[in-house]
Amino acid sequence: MYDQRVTISEAVKQIQRENYLLPAIQREIVWERDQITDLFDSVLQGYPIGTFLYWDLQDENRDEYTMYGFIKDYITSTKWIDTDAQSRNSKVKPDGAGDLKLVLDGQQRLSSFYIGLKGTYTYKQPYKWYRNESAWERSRLYLNLSSDPRQETEAGGDRNTRYEFRFLPVKKYDDRIVEAGKDYWFRVGAILDYPDSIAIGEYIRKLQEELDLDQDESHVLGQNLRDLRTAIHDRAYITYFEEKAQDIDRVLEIFIRTNDGGTQLRKSDLLLSIAQANWQEYDAREELTSFVDHLNTQLPETNSYDKDFLLKSSLVLSDLPVQYRVSQFKRENVAQMEAEWPEIRRAIREAATLVNHFGISGQTLLSRNAVIPLAYYFKQTGLTAGKLRTDNRELSRIKREIKRWFITSLLHGTFSGNADTVLRRVREVLQRQDTNQFPITEIEEEMRDLGKVVGFDEEIAENMLEYTKGGRRTFLTLTLLYEQVDFGSVQYHQDHIFPSSRLSTERLLEYGIDPGRASEFEERADTLANLQLLTGSENESKQDTPFDEWITGQSESFYDRHLIPRNTECHRLENFDRFLDKRAELIKYELQSVLGNPVDNEIQSS
Repeated sequence: MYDQRVTISEAVKQIQRENYLLPAIQREIVWERDQITDLFDSVLQGYPIGTFLYWDLQDENRDEYTMYGFIKDYITSTKWIDTDAQSRNSKVKPDGAGDLKLVLDGQQRLSSFYIGLKGTYTYKQPYKWYRNESAWERSRLYLNLSSDPRQETEAGGDRNTRYEFRFLPVKKYDDRIVEAGKDYWFRVGAILDYPDSIAIGEYIRKLQEELDLDQDESHVLGQNLRDLRTAIHDRAYITYFEEKAQDIDRVLEIFIRTNDGGTQLRKSDLLLSIAQANWQEYDAREELTSFVDHLNTQLPETNSYDKDFLLKSSLVLSDLPVQYRVSQFKRENVAQMEAEWPEIRRAIREAATLVNHFGISGQTLLSRNAVIPLAYYFKQTGLTAGKLRTDNRELSRIKREIKRWFITSLLHGTFSGNADTVLRRVREVLQRQDTNQFPITEIEEEMRDLGKVVGFDEEIAENMLEYTKGGRRTFLTLTLLYEQVDFGSVQYHQDHIFPSSRLSTERLLEYGIDPGRASEFEERADTLANLQLLTGSENESKQDTPFDEWITGQSESFYDRHLIPRNTECHRLENFDRFLDKRAELIKYELQSVLGNPVDNEIQSS
């Protein structure tokens, strides 16, 4: 519920007592020094600083999650020097903790208050070498008591700050009151020693006497200290929403919607944080991030995989429940995923490579989920994409069968809708398989049971012939017509057989085609029957050449490879409709031979 409020001083006490902790899904602290000083200025000016989000984790669930403490002494990087300051939060076991709350939103603000009031901030000075310890400045937050809060500070610029806060180097300034330049500065954390107005009043009077200030200077000093004490001790600035439900998925959804800065986080980033917190041998974040880059840039084609795909695949390949939910990422499940990660990584790479050799890349992969069963197959059999591409007759047959299943699954949208159920049922079939065969028949039986379209028939063929140039399903269908092509090594383009520039109604009328047929020709110009796959050089040489001229220079094998009717009358522009009809029949026959049972009557190509 809202309207639960505590003061900043009380929040800092809770952090010290480890009653406020951070879940593994949280990111590291990222605020710069000026963001921290601006936050303190905001609370002294009375500006709102937003609500906070806590998760009230019950005692019996504490051992289920990894938790981290807040950083008191912060350093922007600990890579180069030996220091007790931290850039990463440390794990905490909240034994005996009282009212334990995990901070889901507000980490940066609470960390800033904790550092400003109880800790230090170490940063590298510009133009100095990282490995030089003197390059690093350990500093503590101070408030300028000589700066009049009734006037905007010059240092604040367009930020409209009125209270001048600054991190001063500890090696030079460490007392409660220090003199820097002509000004007196107060160590901000010392305000915790003055919880009430009487105590701060006495301290102000004593300080005014010691420093021998004039009336105006005394007023400014007193105003600064009273405003600081009021902001830290009196005003309940920490207004928080407390989630009491123990459902981690509900907590996650709330976190995604209300995290710091208003930028929505991907679920993969949160799950990756859980893996990061629990993997022992591997750095989960580095492993998955670098592997995504490898899949997308180092394989035969350019791909578009992401961390969600890897995490989902890891669940399936580890034989864990396939639902992509936070509750699946329990400590023991994450440990199992890590134990199997080397083989999972290998299997995913082989599956993605094979898909590229089918001619499918990031632009044409209609469902990344369809790759997961292939990865499971490679993990189970130990085979590689390279072995399936050898001249071995049996392995070549398996590769053709996999291609047939994979592409038809994409064309039929098998993994749309209830993808989790589909993945679970396909995995069960693969688990029962004890050979290197890819069990298409058994998988299709499972899919029929789920009401999915499988296989190939006349109606499906007719629908495929309606695909048009540029469509993702169009390219997939065309790849089925080129069984012997290895798409992983050469880039192919969808090309109009009859140049589209010659099939506009205007040009067709000039050529003498009657208006009705001219309109029909233009309408059918982009359909599958007028498309072929050519290499870049082939496409460049063809350009806008009339088809009946260009085709005469091609070899006999070209006709067979591209399913071109040999009847030369069909090659003439005025017979474009006859060409489409003839080639459509050849395409249907070829698709039938690849996807289904070949028809008994052989189509003549004359």
